[in-house]
Amino acid sequence: MIARVSECVEAVREIKGIVLAMAGVHAFFLLAGYAVAALHFSWAISMREEFLTSLRGFMPLEMVAANVHDGSLIMAMGITFAYNLSYGAFLSTTLTGVLLFLPALISSFRAFYVGLAFYDNIASIEHLVLIAGTIFLEFGAYSVSSALGTALGIELVRRGEVRRAIGRIVRGYVVVAILLFLGAIWEIAGISLLLRWT
Repeated sequence: MIARVSECVEAVREIKGIVLAMAGVHAFFLLAGYAVAALHFSWAISMREEFLTSLRGFMPLEMVAANVHDGSLIMAMGITFAYNLSYGAFLSTTLTGVLLFLPALISSFRAFYVGLAFYDNIASIEHLVLIAGTIFLEFGAYSVSSALGTALGIELVRRGEVRRAIGRIVRGYVVVAILLFLGAIWEIAGISLLLRWT
């Protein structure tokens, strides 16, 4: 088991340069989103309000919130994990790699909007710890999934070893899944504790 996980980690290390670049994209645009909101640019505040409004009634979030409210934390974790793995990672940042740099573009927009949303939305140190842990785990996973997709796109453009790139995606997704699984546990358990303390 440990040997298999090590093999999957090695698949990610093969493209560590791209992974670090994607991590940089996430960090830069997250901070940029937060900064423009903090500077109270009218267009940024408008974008923030529209984004937060669009989240209301968003089915996956509604399902997670309902399960947390009912005390069904395992179900809430499962929904969070399944959505983040299928759409958040694979469909939006890996499969789009066939168009080469589209994963980086999607990641930059996602991180920017998250930065906008977090401005003036952190109520306590406990809330900050919850958010920081969630960002670290989930954006870490998305950095890997984006890098895997980009590496696939590079191989397609170069007409290189596409089969090897697909094999790397399969192995690399073990790392993505582990990070998102831990992220779901951290996020839902943290939200549950915060609700109890407030």
